[in-house]
Amino acid sequence: MKETTGTMIVLHERAAPPIAIASADAVVAIRVPGHGEATTLPGMAKAILAELHERGVHAACVLVGLGDRAGVFAQALALEMLGRDLPLRCVAIVPDAALAAEASPADEDAASDRLRTACEAWTPPEPAMLPTLRCADDEPDVAGWVAGTFAAPPLPKPPAATQSIPLKIGGPLRAPVFCIPGAGASIVSLLDLAQAAHPQANVIGMQPRGLDGIEPPCTSVETAAASILPQVLQAAPHGPIRLIGHSFGGWIAFAVALRLREQGRTLASVDLLDSRPPTSDPAMAECDELDVLLRWIALVQLSTDQPLGIDAARLRPLPASARMHLVHRRMAEVGLMPARSDPASMLGALRMFAACLRTHYRPAGDYDGVLRVVYMPDPDLDAAGNDDEAERMRAGWSRHAPRVQLIRGGGNHMTGIRGRHANALADRLGLSA
Repeated sequence: MKETTGTMIVLHERAAPPIAIASADAVVAIRVPGHGEATTLPGMAKAILAELHERGVHAACVLVGLGDRAGVFAQALALEMLGRDLPLRCVAIVPDAALAAEASPADEDAASDRLRTACEAWTPPEPAMLPTLRCADDEPDVAGWVAGTFAAPPLPKPPAATQSIPLKIGGPLRAPVFCIPGAGASIVSLLDLAQAAHPQANVIGMQPRGLDGIEPPCTSVETAAASILPQVLQAAPHGPIRLIGHSFGGWIAFAVALRLREQGRTLASVDLLDSRPPTSDPAMAECDELDVLLRWIALVQLSTDQPLGIDAARLRPLPASARMHLVHRRMAEVGLMPARSDPASMLGALRMFAACLRTHYRPAGDYDGVLRVVYMPDPDLDAAGNDDEAERMRAGWSRHAPRVQLIRGGGNHMTGIRGRHANALADRLGLSA
């Protein structure tokens, strides 16, 4: 197929689109949920986006969902595209009611059941994050309305995928340190480590977008890395560079390291803090909304000695908003959130966390320098279990960096970068010397 640089992508559930769209040569019709095995909307969206790329479609002017469920799918696909900084002019939904007079209902089969379940489990984006056009139920000319979306005002362009923020101001005599936080985390999480660095060290945090709950979070490691690279080169136009990535940020740091090597730059160190080896299997990144929240709770509990007392059985019967209120209330009770804060204030971090969990990554190449991987103990494992996990982490990264070195850190995944553990880690990594 001839490569398309701007077009309309029409999503539908039927064997053929339920309406004919004018300018059909600029339209690509896709039946959802597709042929993959994904069970969540983000997973299905990733699969459809891969299919579009295989067909030569790398950008869209307009994304249209024909029907209620196809419309929800369109929003999920839009967030995936925006999360990769792909061009997108607008998103539009034609509800079932507007199609009732023009098409018979979609056949219900296993794929429809899969899509319905995924739509019911998904939390749609706020209008501020993804403004969406909606066709009126009584629209007399649905095909004309859809064709008219080509002329709709464009979506606001998201800001850069990452923003550099100084964590510590030093001098010019030491290699600058660039830090990337973990999934859904602020660069503030790495502040203790930054402050433990040498007084002359410049430490710069790279904050991925989306923490405000308004901007779409990144959905690709390479998108974040591509955003970070020019900022690193501008801040350090010459001389050696140090990279640190915590958890999911380790994947991004590794991708940046590969890009810097391609530029011929010298890396004084690349340190991945409790970062699991990357996986390129989309099935490994599949997790529904409840699973995301439970994993987030598990990480939060590593930061406090007081358990939140929230499990799947307690959350499953609740709607999404009630789940958020319960988690917020318990976090406030143990001092992890201000008592007067709004539960919605957690939404940005949770959406970022979800986007990271659902991301799979295949490194573009091998890193030929020394890669230091820091393993932080899992409090749920005994000594032997932690030894096994540490070795799996080392072996996994060795497939992408033959000169990998394993370092044992203190604390756990969350506390290992704070307080006295951060001071000890800075010493082990040579940041304080």
